[in-house]
Amino acid sequence: MNAKYFFTIFIPTYNRGYCLKDVVLSCENSTFKDFEVVLVDDGSSDNTAQVVKELLESISFPLRYIYQKNQGKHVAFNLAVEQAQSTLFVTLDSDDSLMPLGLEKIHSLWCSMSEDEQQAFVSIEFRCLENGIASSAYPEPYLDSTYVGRRRVCSSKGEKRSAYRVDVLKEYPYPVVSSERYCRPGLIDIRMSNHYKTRFSNIIAIDAGHFPDGIGANRRKVIVSAPHAYRQYFLEEITEHEAFSSKKDLRSFYLRYCRSSLNAGVGLKQLFSEVPKKLLLLLVLPEAFVTSIADRRLKRKLIRARS
Repeated sequence: MNAKYFFTIFIPTYNRGYCLKDVVLSCENSTFKDFEVVLVDDGSSDNTAQVVKELLESISFPLRYIYQKNQGKHVAFNLAVEQAQSTLFVTLDSDDSLMPLGLEKIHSLWCSMSEDEQQAFVSIEFRCLENGIASSAYPEPYLDSTYVGRRRVCSSKGEKRSAYRVDVLKEYPYPVVSSERYCRPGLIDIRMSNHYKTRFSNIIAIDAGHFPDGIGANRRKVIVSAPHAYRQYFLEEITEHEAFSSKKDLRSFYLRYCRSSLNAGVGLKQLFSEVPKKLLLLLVLPEAFVTSIADRRLKRKLIRARS
């Protein structure tokens, strides 16, 4: 791949005109300048387009603004990957800030690998600040493992992000369900981990924001509105990565798989045919039924609020 830039910074946004300027200008402060920004507007109805127009007159780096009808962040991600002209790909949410030294440190760590070594890796994972507090650290100087294999070595708390190889991302797009606007981000990570390793670093590259109108602050609403995507994620964890999961995690995966499957209208016969541990599924089924009833009530409430 002949990359035009070293990094593509992907900024997804939806009705975030009020804070978009800050995240874009944080890229201006980066000490590493070999990057492009691809900003995908997921169907905003506010002043986002005007804010971008004004920013284009003041910034010193290349920024491409792409508008799509509202389909969700994962669809915007796929589009940005298609458009990327770089080696590595980093997501910067519209309520985040890029740390000035972040890209420079990631670049240095990536370039410390030989070209043959780079071919074995899909990404460098890095840490984030949340409310001024850094997410948990990895063993120094870094940890090389697969995305799922890392669970056997150490736990991970707090928000992490990754700088991914663009050429690999193009082979692993997020699946798209036409009726849903979300896909669990880890789905492509667990799929890529079947073939590639990740370097888990202690670099802190992003100050992660969590505004009240964001996905993180509305997690349950997102879950109930995207049952097929959640179901697929936990099904793959159960059927392909059981060996890397603790008993506690595996029970949680079965519960959330069952819950999201019920929310998606999948029958019990299919559930029992898909999973290897029938008894564990049977044990979590009562709790899954109770939570799915509450989920469906919330979903009806959300539908009424939109109508």
